[in-house]
Amino acid sequence: MDTVGAGVSGQIPALENLPPMNEDGASGMHLYQPWWLYKQQKAGKLNFARGYHIEMSGGRGMPGAGAFGGLQSFTEGAYGADFKQACRRYYGTFVHFAGRGEMIPNENSYAELDPTVVDQWGIPVLKFHWQWSEHEINQAAHMQKTFADIITGMGGKVTSNIETDGRKAIASGGSIIHEVGGTIMGADRRKSVLNQHCQAWDVPNLFVADGAPFASNADKNPTLTILALAWRTSDYIVEQFKQRNI
Repeated sequence: MDTVGAGVSGQIPALENLPPMNEDGASGMHLYQPWWLYKQQKAGKLNFARGYHIEMSGGRGMPGAGAFGGLQSFTEGAYGADFKQACRRYYGTFVHFAGRGEMIPNENSYAELDPTVVDQWGIPVLKFHWQWSEHEINQAAHMQKTFADIITGMGGKVTSNIETDGRKAIASGGSIIHEVGGTIMGADRRKSVLNQHCQAWDVPNLFVADGAPFASNADKNPTLTILALAWRTSDYIVEQFKQRNI
């Protein structure tokens, strides 16, 4: 499973012409808003399951690579001293909203042994099947509308396209690099690869202690959960070893 992603940028006129200041201490971090529409979702008012968080960024950090840091669209044909003044006016007035949401497991996303391709030792390689479902597509469209509403509610103007079609709004699979799953855990050996201790149903001395046991992934980064599961699995391995079960 992957993580849903979509983003929107805007410009806030209220931030124009602010006195210059050193924001180096803010580093590259950003504001974070957790999922908030639990009640609406429980009431069936949303057309997708689970939720997403919002990451907000902006400020006067060092410009990234590129011509004029994107200011050329706002400098109104200025040149020379006028251009510098326009840059001072607009720089630091831009904000960006990005969403990260949970992908729901679906029957079209799975891994299997490739029936024809093998590695250098003759072992079949993994073949991955994957696609978004309507849950993620609708979620991404909801993100875009939410971001645009926040920007306009702040008195700003949206500077990127707002996609009402979630298929166009959603980031490409794998681009956020929070993939999990592949050997999911579960209570039924017919529907899962691992048991609740991350132990393979078919190979008792095989344990998987990374992101593969996840049945799904929340909109948060999975690293801390991976660490917690690995610790829990390690404790179980020690216990089973002492009992000579493995």
